[in-house]
Amino acid sequence: MSIGDNKQSVDANITDDIFFEALDATRKAKTHAALAIEKSSCVEEKSQRRLAERLGYPFVLLHDYNFNEIALAMIPAEFARNNNIIPLTIKNRHLLIAMDNPMQQDVYQALGFITGLYIEVVVASLNDVQWAIRQYYGMQDDELALESIDKHEDNTEGTQDLERLSSGRPIVRLVSNIIRDAVERNASDIHIRPREKNIELIYRLDGTLTTIRYFSKSLLPAVVSRIKILGRMNIAERRVPQDGRSCVRSNGAMIDLRISIMPTVEGESVVIRILNAQVGLKSISQLGFSEHDEDVFRDLLHKSNGIFLVTGPTGSGKSTTLYAALGEVQKQNVNIITVEDPVEYHMDGIEQIQINQMTGYTFARALRNILRHDPDVILVGEIRDQETGKMAVESALTGHLVLSTLHTNDAAGAITRLLEMGVEPYLLNGCLLGVLAQRLVKKNCPHCLELEPIDKIVRQSLDIPMTESFYHGVGCEQCNQTGVSGRVAVYELLRINDEIKHIIEPNVTTTAIYKKALAGGMLPLTANGLSRARSKEISLAEVYRIRLD
Repeated sequence: MSIGDNKQSVDANITDDIFFEALDATRKAKTHAALAIEKSSCVEEKSQRRLAERLGYPFVLLHDYNFNEIALAMIPAEFARNNNIIPLTIKNRHLLIAMDNPMQQDVYQALGFITGLYIEVVVASLNDVQWAIRQYYGMQDDELALESIDKHEDNTEGTQDLERLSSGRPIVRLVSNIIRDAVERNASDIHIRPREKNIELIYRLDGTLTTIRYFSKSLLPAVVSRIKILGRMNIAERRVPQDGRSCVRSNGAMIDLRISIMPTVEGESVVIRILNAQVGLKSISQLGFSEHDEDVFRDLLHKSNGIFLVTGPTGSGKSTTLYAALGEVQKQNVNIITVEDPVEYHMDGIEQIQINQMTGYTFARALRNILRHDPDVILVGEIRDQETGKMAVESALTGHLVLSTLHTNDAAGAITRLLEMGVEPYLLNGCLLGVLAQRLVKKNCPHCLELEPIDKIVRQSLDIPMTESFYHGVGCEQCNQTGVSGRVAVYELLRINDEIKHIIEPNVTTTAIYKKALAGGMLPLTANGLSRARSKEISLAEVYRIRLD
């Protein structure tokens, strides 16, 4: 099967041969990887297989494909990245490419013009194509940047030289490739960490810091200056911490970057938080609730007034849960206003306000102004102090649904924390709807599950019989040898009932509230984690790490 204007001139035997070779290469992949793919529950891979079947194209897996270096050299790296294609092989004036969207006629025409060859297509998943592009094109660009900038090693002292170097093509390309690569790997953070003799590039993948590579130490001033320019910071100032913000486009999506630069004894250290709305924004059904808890959560969000809290430490997915809640509430055609620090994801149809501590525009002050703006639903990014807590509770009592976060370890602790802040018990009784406490845990890669060796202390702590087995991922090519495939929330959902309302008073303890919640049917966070471990979704080590009791 040929594409576009080339279709009539392709010899059928050549086409069959080139497709057969592509499929045969896939069949020769490692046995364990092939078996794992057959068991894969990957939605993207299944949908791409169906697409290939409907259009009559072969479907290939790229991780073990033997790529042709001549074919790779014929396609510019930037063209491959921009169009998400990867060349596989050449035979008799025919170039075989893999892509996730085989309907792009303009891409075929451009490829024919660039290469002067007939273009043949096989279908692959987008993740596979982007992995192959990083594998075979990403390093070439980075090496070019390193080679080019090293020639200017002696000119990195002055601010003017720094500005010139940081705006030069090699450094611009290097920083762009780092950010693009991190976005494609679904990293949440980029760390550029200076060491004694080099620079360490680290991504936080599925909550784990993963070293990607090392760079020459001479690159640090120019790379940091380029990042400062992106974040609209002062490139001449290297003695004090600086914070900035930038926005980049990747595969048609806008990605927010929150940049923090900190001076250290080895040089300036950089951390870039990646806020990708396409990855970060989820629906309630994607949060991992049980069927019963999802129904309870949705029911609470359909209340016309009251306050619902999400608790947990930093990085436990509280914002993701709140944005999912906003997506559900938005269906009710109500006026939603948020007050955040910072605004993490932009949602169309919702008025989002950024607070500014420097100008005195705090959560409490913003809340007072918001109440005059006729809201139905208010999201407060975090209840940090007594004034904000009282304002949030009063807003809930005056006919508004208030969603917010609080830093406590468990659901019951949120009630005592509000009481400690000075919120009156009778006010909480009248407005508190529920509390969700959660943690993020690493999901096992389904392709490399093996029996998990468990320490005796872990079994004793979690009261697990010595004969019960659990599983963990040991690492394979599908998970980049990490054994991890994404993260999922482990939680406990406390719905405030009459029994709990009766004991909310100034001297009530967290333990008393917890016991009433258990009697009312709440499943503790640790028990929720154990149920996931027993279903092989997570390891027992993850349950032990986040246990509360």
